[in-house]
Amino acid sequence: MVWKRAKHDQPKAPQAGILYPRRLMSISQVKKSRRNALLLLVLAAPLLYGAILGAILVSWGTRDRAQKADAIVIFGARVNKSGQASLLLRGRTHHAFELWQRGLAPVIVCTGGIGHFPPAEAAVQAALLQKWGVPTTAILREETSTSTRENARNAATLLPRGAKVIAVSQPFHLWRCRRDCARFGLVALTSPEMQGWSVLRPHKRALYALREAAAVTRDVLSG
Repeated sequence: MVWKRAKHDQPKAPQAGILYPRRLMSISQVKKSRRNALLLLVLAAPLLYGAILGAILVSWGTRDRAQKADAIVIFGARVNKSGQASLLLRGRTHHAFELWQRGLAPVIVCTGGIGHFPPAEAAVQAALLQKWGVPTTAILREETSTSTRENARNAATLLPRGAKVIAVSQPFHLWRCRRDCARFGLVALTSPEMQGWSVLRPHKRALYALREAAAVTRDVLSG
């Protein structure tokens, strides 16, 4: 007796696209996909590098290394359109004032020339210090520098070679401040201004850190 296989027991033909892909990527599509991935990597790598280096710089700069020194050096920052100190410049100046009040150094060196808006950054710092009670005899200033390196170089001309100084800025900036001071014969102890830095929005802190990472890389590569 011959049994007939029921209709529902008949083997089914494989559905298109399950065992056999309906369409394979062409060679040109594969190449395009690889090019896009490479382009994405090229664009992302500098950002990743900057983010990591920026975080390292901020972490390093957060430690306060202030101790007895010959002078306190305030590194310049932007003056507002109104002629008043920006948040970062005021913060640096006030932190230097507090260090001076603690008796860590007898003089404060104000640095920075005219940036986008007058007056010179050093002049704004000096005016604030005098307002808070620092005598003019305890204030030195240079009003021609327009960069961190020039801040350090011009401050060095006002002090004995080998002088020990307390470099004041925000955490992201201090590694470069110390390096540039050493370039011009100053021994720099770094002291971060944290109040103004901490009130900045996170994206602004990240932007400062990224820009500083680029500046440090440029300076290191250029010598």
